[in-house]
Amino acid sequence: MAARTRPTRRRGRAAAPERASAPAPEQPGDILRVAVTFPRPGGREGVVRSPDRLGVATVLDYQPTEPDRERALEHLERLGFRVTVRGRLSASVRGPRALFERVFGTTLAATHVPQDERSIPQARSVLYPPEGAPWSPDPSLSGLIDDAYIQWPHLYFNNRFAPPPSPIPPRVRHHHLRVPGDVTLLLDVDRVHRAGTTGQGVRVAMIDSGFAHAHGHFAERGYTTTTVLAPGATRTDLDGNGHGTGESANLLAVAPDVTFFGIKLDNETDPNLGASVLEGFQEALRHSPRVISVSLGYDLCDRATNAHLTALPNGLRALEAEIQAAVAAGIVVVFSAGNGHVAFPGMMREVVSAGGVFVAEDGRMLASDYASAFDSRIYPGRHVPDFCGLVGEAANGAAYIMLPVPPGAELDRLQDGTRADEGWGVFSGTSAAAPQLAGVCALLLAKNPGLTASDLKNVLRASARDVVLGAANPASNEDRGGMPAGTGADGATGAGLVDAFAAWRLV
Repeated sequence: MAARTRPTRRRGRAAAPERASAPAPEQPGDILRVAVTFPRPGGREGVVRSPDRLGVATVLDYQPTEPDRERALEHLERLGFRVTVRGRLSASVRGPRALFERVFGTTLAATHVPQDERSIPQARSVLYPPEGAPWSPDPSLSGLIDDAYIQWPHLYFNNRFAPPPSPIPPRVRHHHLRVPGDVTLLLDVDRVHRAGTTGQGVRVAMIDSGFAHAHGHFAERGYTTTTVLAPGATRTDLDGNGHGTGESANLLAVAPDVTFFGIKLDNETDPNLGASVLEGFQEALRHSPRVISVSLGYDLCDRATNAHLTALPNGLRALEAEIQAAVAAGIVVVFSAGNGHVAFPGMMREVVSAGGVFVAEDGRMLASDYASAFDSRIYPGRHVPDFCGLVGEAANGAAYIMLPVPPGAELDRLQDGTRADEGWGVFSGTSAAAPQLAGVCALLLAKNPGLTASDLKNVLRASARDVVLGAANPASNEDRGGMPAGTGADGATGAGLVDAFAAWRLV
């Protein structure tokens, strides 16, 4: 298993270390983000330990009773943990390293989180039980919790990384798109807007690094947005990475009048204290969204051999269950398919998986050779992606869409033809496709609020524009061959490039 997919914890046979009487003072970065799951009603195995594969039809059978959940969380609090967010089937808790080692009878080690040209991790390292570490939970937890897993840092699925910046983007020499105009034109959104549908009344949550919406691009267009801090995140006005700020411009270009909630994950002071994807997702659910857009996730591939994982790491089972429960409750969940990644949760059957199409300067549509396309080995029969948004080519590092970012942010320092301090960056990846598709879903829900996630998938699939040229990113396939586009539904682009107006007419 690749190091970045370490959420599967190995239980060693060694004896548990002696339990200390009190945890040692924690060091910066030593606070752990932990997913806790609970037994099913009747004391049966919960979502992690269950041998069954869960789905929308069965996941709610695993929902604990509220008294059982609260009894477990109260006990964890007495032990010294802090509950950050409650989900329907799980909870997120935090606590110092020494406390976790004492309560779960284990030892932790700093583990490096790798970085490559396709992704940037939320943090550079994580504390995690090494191979062969002991695992001997406090007996008082027996019957109260199903399992507990430290959450691995997620990856942002982008390509690279004063005074208020100008709302007017700078000029660069290479072919690129601008928001909102070029993006809405190529996705056939302009005709939907002229028909009077702009997303008004639809609540949309976007989970990402942060949302610095004081940028002139947002302020001058009159977008109304709210930034919410997930547990451990800081400063609603900052986005040191720039990813969330830039990608939210894609969503608001498509659906400018949605009720937008940006769920910030990052802590610029100490990245290890930022929120996990699970905490962000649980926080998003508190705001009653109809659509959730997420442009990040995990790469479930052993990169030494390029072998895809065949089982979901247990540390991600809580997130899987929360997503399934959200879809069962009528929420549309959109995830990026990845940029050569074998992306989770983008591979889940229940989500809308956003792939990539590149539209050249002469108007030709090609499957993006930067975007992932693969058959999941964890969910048999599941092909990624469902359909596509606009994504750049690998040849130019996916530098394709000019997006607003905070001046000096990581994404403002790209070598993309813009200056490093002017508040604009040219990037894309399937990070851009997910909010584009989420915005289109919001437009359709504004016209017909009764649509289900399944309805939306069927409509978008039936109305997508066929893409017959190009091939997907070869890094997402075990044989290292990019799936080709072709007539009709294909491996590279699924149903093709989303056509908002054609879909709007069908609902």
